[in-house]
Amino acid sequence: MMLGMIFRGWFVLLTALLTVNVTANELVQVSAVGTYEYKSFKKTASRDAALADAKSVALKKFLSSMPMAKQRMLMADFDTLVADIDTYIAEVQIQQEKREKSTKQYKVAIVAQINPTALDVYLANNSSAGTQGSGYGSDFGAMFVARVEDSRKSFDVKRTTVSETDSLASLTETSASDGEQSIDSARAKSMDIKRTGGSSERKRDDVVYQPSIEISEEVAFVVEEYLVNAGFEPMGVDQLDDVPYLDEIVDQMRESGRMPNRIRKAYQIAAIDAGWTFLGMGTIDIGTPQEDAARGTVRVPATVAFRVWTLDDGRARTAASVRPQVVYGQDRGNASVAETNAYNEAVKYAMDTVVAQLQQKGLR
Repeated sequence: MMLGMIFRGWFVLLTALLTVNVTANELVQVSAVGTYEYKSFKKTASRDAALADAKSVALKKFLSSMPMAKQRMLMADFDTLVADIDTYIAEVQIQQEKREKSTKQYKVAIVAQINPTALDVYLANNSSAGTQGSGYGSDFGAMFVARVEDSRKSFDVKRTTVSETDSLASLTETSASDGEQSIDSARAKSMDIKRTGGSSERKRDDVVYQPSIEISEEVAFVVEEYLVNAGFEPMGVDQLDDVPYLDEIVDQMRESGRMPNRIRKAYQIAAIDAGWTFLGMGTIDIGTPQEDAARGTVRVPATVAFRVWTLDDGRARTAASVRPQVVYGQDRGNASVAETNAYNEAVKYAMDTVVAQLQQKGLR
């Protein structure tokens, strides 16, 4: 009885739990519960079947946390992935198992260690770009301009209260008789009715960002590595002619707070002239460190936005894009490491998304 109660509590917890807390090359911990419905109970066979189902559930949970385009591609091949599931799940720990006689089910609760790199390799090996040899992939130049939060001014909520009061008076008359004498009396009563209401107003925080050349240059190495792994030929934007240098872009963004359209246009024209197939440009805004008391860590938010143009026929047309998305980097107590993890995770999210979008379209 007690074991059943413990397992049901564990089952509810595990069904809702998906922990994704990793940096590059780390395993991802995912909790899941597998179920096998038996006709004739054989413990070993039932246990193995429930364990296999738990692994499948864990993998599907992990895929559901990926960017949509990448998720679609992998889910389309889900049966293939499950057939070789031990390639993508590095380790499994069984937390609890139980036979439910009333429903003829055997359940196994696990914690699985998912290997994201193995899934990236699968995508690369099965994409049009990834199956090409070096030197045959499309030229792909990309740059991110990083900005770091310098100051933030928050505003208190402004509340306006409106009240209205009505006065109501009433008069009651009574009359009585005791034979010869008549008595008349009057009684007055007043009542106040008060109604209140109002509204509140909150102003958006006033945030000042400072562009960072150092982080922008560090991000370039992450982008190059990702493009190589995805089967593209990375091109340095510093190779383009007649375009502003990074420090010039940073200076202009420091004044306006955004990348001017004329700069994007200049890079598009230069990339077309250079014969590139793809050009990507984006921004990463890195926030201030936040303490996560529940986990005992420091985390840093990073907002990333990215767009990729295909440059065929002398025109720049949008081929893939990432709308502004907030991701987090964290570390146990070191804010600097958390910041590094934040912009690395931001680049990974953006590149995961656009590469999967390009692969879906068969672009290479």
